[in-house]
Amino acid sequence: MVISQVVGAGIFLAPATMMRTLGSLGGALMVWAAMGLLTATGALCYAELATRYPQAGGGYVFLREAYGRRVAFVYGWMALLVMDPGIAAALALGLSQYLLVALMLPPQWTTPVALTAVAVFALMTLAGMNVSTRLMRWTAAAKLGAVLLLVVAGIARALSGGTSVAATPAGPASPGVEQIAAAIISAFFAFGGWWELGRMSGEVRDPLRTMPRALLAGVVLVTAIYALVSIAFVLVVPGGTSAGDDEFVLMVGSALFGPAAGRLLPAMVVVAVAGSLAAVLLGAPRVYVAMARDGLFPARLARFDEERGTSRGGTLIQTLIAALLVLLGTFEEILGYFVPAAVFFLGLSAAAIQVLPRPPADAAVFRTPWHPLPIALFLTFIVVILGLFAFGQPMQTLIGAAVVALGVPVSFLVLPRMSRTGPEV
Repeated sequence: MVISQVVGAGIFLAPATMMRTLGSLGGALMVWAAMGLLTATGALCYAELATRYPQAGGGYVFLREAYGRRVAFVYGWMALLVMDPGIAAALALGLSQYLLVALMLPPQWTTPVALTAVAVFALMTLAGMNVSTRLMRWTAAAKLGAVLLLVVAGIARALSGGTSVAATPAGPASPGVEQIAAAIISAFFAFGGWWELGRMSGEVRDPLRTMPRALLAGVVLVTAIYALVSIAFVLVVPGGTSAGDDEFVLMVGSALFGPAAGRLLPAMVVVAVAGSLAAVLLGAPRVYVAMARDGLFPARLARFDEERGTSRGGTLIQTLIAALLVLLGTFEEILGYFVPAAVFFLGLSAAAIQVLPRPPADAAVFRTPWHPLPIALFLTFIVVILGLFAFGQPMQTLIGAAVVALGVPVSFLVLPRMSRTGPEV
């Protein structure tokens, strides 16, 4: 699930953006290594929290236990209206864009295909968790196979002295602040979603053993994937290029596999995004179920089909809002809408490890090593990402923040009517 959730539209696009903005393999590998390290610090904190609270909901549960029901409600409000549908809409648009490239269809089909993708994957989610997990396993294996194929093809072309893609100016030899900021944002987007595994901790067998291994091994594999793809791109495009991401992927595919099979790489992107979309639609409704069971969301959302592992009401709401976002915004606008809000609450929920009392050494939970260094590094990283988004996409960041802020007055209307089962703030 970690690989399926994380390695989506960014499997080839983020390395392409990295090479275009930084202009060197060394710079790209340094960013990937730093991003992998910082992501691992957050994964360590989430692994401890997930083993301490093996319940459906992930970040919502951590926030509720650390800060109280009001903060947890605002997080759930944000997840329902901003983050979850925003991720689903962005993935659907990414899938649509590259499916059209692979099939040589005109771009005006982007929105209809994206809406169809949201509907099809929602129906697949409702068919049962077994269907979604099979798809995620298959797409995760396909992603790893695609990376291996790309690297082997790149090495073979380099050794044979084959013609590379014609390079065009890729940017300054010494990247400035704007180029570095763009590379960091691209890398963060490429790593986004690893925290969603926390929502499934209530359904994981032996979370003490499984959660730390899944989170950390997933982060290591993702880092290796992006580093290998960057190396393969350099073998094919040694001088870099200023082409757009979709055009660049098509160029690399044609160079590696020939003009007839050049659309194989965009097709690989479609497969990668399909696995991510399946993971998002499967995991997101767990938060709504947890909140409804706490009395913070309508009781209808508490209904959960244990046999199928699905929430019909939660999936329906997420699908409808995602479809609305597809109709209203572009891929970049949707990213600016949901990513800053998601990043803020990601940092806040990880910081719960510092707020809550530390478990004793003999407790049957995973304890974050070198505490509190991991959370200090991770929160520093979160502040940097928030600053970059606020500077680069101020309007979309403000719209997302305004929707989240509305959850505060709504919480004062909702909480007094609910039975209080947790600490209040």
